Amino acid sequence: MQNIKWIYFKELKVFFQTFMAPLILGGTAFLNALFVLISNFNERATHEDATIVTFISFMSTIIVAMLILSMGAIVEEKTKGTMELLYTSPITDLEIVLGKFLFGVTICLVITIFINGLFPILLYTYWKAPFYLVVSGSVGVFLLGSFTYSVGLFGSSIGKNQMISLLISVLIIMTLWVLGFFSHLFDSKTRAILFHLHIFSHFFSFSKGVLPFNSIVFFLSGIFTFIFLTLKSLESRRWIG
Repeated sequence: MQNIKWIYFKELKVFFQTFMAPLILGGTAFLNALFVLISNFNERATHEDATIVTFISFMSTIIVAMLILSMGAIVEEKTKGTMELLYTSPITDLEIVLGKFLFGVTICLVITIFINGLFPILLYTYWKAPFYLVVSGSVGVFLLGSFTYSVGLFGSSIGKNQMISLLISVLIIMTLWVLGFFSHLFDSKTRAILFHLHIFSHFFSFSKGVLPFNSIVFFLSGIFTFIFLTLKSLESRRWIG
């Protein structure tokens, strides 16, 4: 537990002492404001339309933010040579992965509450959107962001540099994004499986004020799956050298 805490605070320190903090936090706030202002501020918008459009905008920005945040999470350690120090220190691979993942979840929570939170307040006051829509949408953004970071963490563990890591992560996200759109081309059983892996369909329910159990399970199981794959990737590299 002490090692996880050390990794976690090290990541936080590096994040807030470099350009990454203004890039991720400031960039997310700017893009959210831009998308919401363009899409929502018209006389015909109802609270249902405004809520859906707002949280779909958040879906896009949280994916971008978490992919950028995670692309150097592990591969940067290799580039700087600090991964060898971690391997020779009394820190397990699981502690490294959990420490870095908890850091990503923390930044995702900061974005969800303190940056995205401004816009749900506008939804609640300006469009009189029901509070449950605001809550469910925010839960969806947080789960999607945490899932995306776990995917990026895996991409960073197998990539040789940050750009390759980012490309791997984007390909995984895009594959899960488009599967549902092409599910109608297959038979019923395959179609059901592909549609279940469709990220957009799971997130869309949250933006409509629903907390679907199957979507929550999808994101949580996806997080555990990619954390497990990241752990196995680090274990294999530790033995290969």
